Amino acid sequence: MTKTDLHAIKLKAFQQPIRCCNVTAIAYGLTALGYPTNIDDIFYVTRLPIDTVLDDGMTLAETYDTCVKYVEEKNLPISVIVEHFDKASMTLESFIQEIERAIYDENDIHILNFNVDIAHEIKLGGGHFSLLADYDKTTQEITIADTNPKRYTRFWKCPAERMYLACIDRDSASDRARGMIVLKKVESNEQKAQDPELMSAI
Repeated sequence: MTKTDLHAIKLKAFQQPIRCCNVTAIAYGLTALGYPTNIDDIFYVTRLPIDTVLDDGMTLAETYDTCVKYVEEKNLPISVIVEHFDKASMTLESFIQEIERAIYDENDIHILNFNVDIAHEIKLGGGHFSLLADYDKTTQEITIADTNPKRYTRFWKCPAERMYLACIDRDSASDRARGMIVLKKVESNEQKAQDPELMSAI
């Protein structure tokens, strides 16, 4: 049986500090790709102001910038791509096609940024960052590896369409849709960050 991203992710365990799901997701994703990273590493290397993260949170774009800075400072052979879901090309169909491809690619990890209330269909509050771990084509459900297992459990399932709606939700802090960050191993260190508007797989 072909292994999905869930196989690599479940070998690691992360619990976010309060209001640090974004930084935790970066550390979780890099570790799952084979580059052990902890949350303190990211704060230290990027000089990310702790009070800013705790008080204001971070948008998808800010999380992307932090990830790019960390990858560049550590000279990791990782490309970082951000996709806001307010792009016309980011349809439900293209989202499903991407997750179907992604879960079998051991060289990439997808970090989803979504509205918690929509994803869980219950008032839990705000935006959140967690990892895409698996997708069942038969049930059309995705498995999420959560950065806050104490609150949401370590792994939980959600219909792909509902997660798509949670990702196209507009973040009031940025006035843009939420979306995803893709971490992908590359053969060379020449290009760490790619144009956020270019994602050839979609």
